[in-house]
Amino acid sequence: MPNLSVSRSPNGLQQLAHKTLDYHRSRRVKCDETPGACKQCTSTGRNCDGYDLPRLPVGMKTRRQDLAWSGPSMRILLDLPGTNSDERRCFNVFQTYTVPMMVSWFDSDVWQQIVLRMSQAEPAIYHAVVALSAIHEDSEKAGLPPGAMDIKNTYHRFALAQYSKAASMLCKRLVSNDPQVRAVALMCCIMFICFDLCRGNYKAAFTHLQNGVQIVEGQIAKANPRHTFPQNLHSGSPTEYALTRVLLHLDVQSAHFGESGPLLHLHPIALGEGSRDNLSLNGLREVKQRLDPIMNNILRFRRSCEPYVRGEISGLFDIAGASAEQRRIQAHLDDHIRAFEDFVLRQASYPANSKDARSIDLMRMQNEALTNILETSLVTSEMIYDDYLPVYKKITRLAEKIITSFQSEYGTNRPCIVMDMGVIPSLLWVCLKCRDFPTRHRAVKLLERWPHREGAYDSHLLVQIVKDHMVFEQPIADDGVTANVPEYARIDSVMRVNTSGEE
Repeated sequence: MPNLSVSRSPNGLQQLAHKTLDYHRSRRVKCDETPGACKQCTSTGRNCDGYDLPRLPVGMKTRRQDLAWSGPSMRILLDLPGTNSDERRCFNVFQTYTVPMMVSWFDSDVWQQIVLRMSQAEPAIYHAVVALSAIHEDSEKAGLPPGAMDIKNTYHRFALAQYSKAASMLCKRLVSNDPQVRAVALMCCIMFICFDLCRGNYKAAFTHLQNGVQIVEGQIAKANPRHTFPQNLHSGSPTEYALTRVLLHLDVQSAHFGESGPLLHLHPIALGEGSRDNLSLNGLREVKQRLDPIMNNILRFRRSCEPYVRGEISGLFDIAGASAEQRRIQAHLDDHIRAFEDFVLRQASYPANSKDARSIDLMRMQNEALTNILETSLVTSEMIYDDYLPVYKKITRLAEKIITSFQSEYGTNRPCIVMDMGVIPSLLWVCLKCRDFPTRHRAVKLLERWPHREGAYDSHLLVQIVKDHMVFEQPIADDGVTANVPEYARIDSVMRVNTSGEE
């Protein structure tokens, strides 16, 4: 973990802060370190040079109010001992702007309540929140999704210092026998993952993910070499259960990154789905939560079949066993899709707000993509994907509808940070597997239309990968027309982002 602190020159912030503090000491007035001008001074009619820290960017202040705090949430005014105005301001930015963005698809107890509540009592979590908020604030100022760290950037230096401070405080906290320390460690792991994903450090993010998985599994990994979850995750506290859900969703996102894929070996029934015969879904958040372990199974299965599909193993591959596993997972997915559509039908008489309408379209889009990913996991010819053109067109239509809805509601203030998987993974799948040029090109344009990050998925980075992929597979002829892609020219496995470097 980085161990950096904000560098302040003798003529910089530190000197000015000391000057301001000395000014107040001479008048027996305590400096409250408010940026720009001290409220203690201005309230009594005195002049104050202020505590010269960067102010909130104008763009943050003028965002549409309906973006902030959509859905159930809590609001906390923290003035913890030992914190300064920079930290307090960043915490306010987090709960006012960052959290609503992060839950743009689905409400979340972890982001809208638990992390805010735990920040009051746990300094490690508080400083991790401040670090992530500083990265977000800088991205809002630049008008772009978060990117690689720049040590010359004031926000980035401040964020790295807070990140290091949070890590140091967590290390001290871990030696405690407090029963709450497990939840604290899980929450910090999640915050560190989000921070490193936002700065493009996938290697560090997935290292934190591995640490979180080890916390969740506890002693089970020693007893069971398959690293399977216990059948009942409710044995922990409700807070730990909610944090585990978030960790699971972040784990699913690792499928396209690195070499190991999802770290958790999950059977769908392990997270409390109940009997398949009476599966019922009662809310969009539950729809998402119950899909996560199925998605984990699908992506893990797909990864396990890739050596066979590429022809690297043939006689050693248990095709009968793999086919049986494919049918088992497909049955769970089919049951989930039926339960989801039943839920949507039951809700038809209640007009959905724009957020819920987008989430319904999102789930339908993901169901189409996951079904296609699973159905083609054992296919050895890339030509078969041409038969799924109607599926790819449907995914693209749904994605365009969702993006247009965001644009209509928020204009240029669309979310730039979302922790849930949204439109990017499904559009990425279309870009990689659909060789119909108009549909493929349309999917790329949709990724370009909304620059943002969905957890591990950075639309800008993936657009560059997809364009390289398309040039290799589908070069444009002299007459400007793209020819059909023959089997030998097709890339037979999903490309993955290289995470070997830090940035």
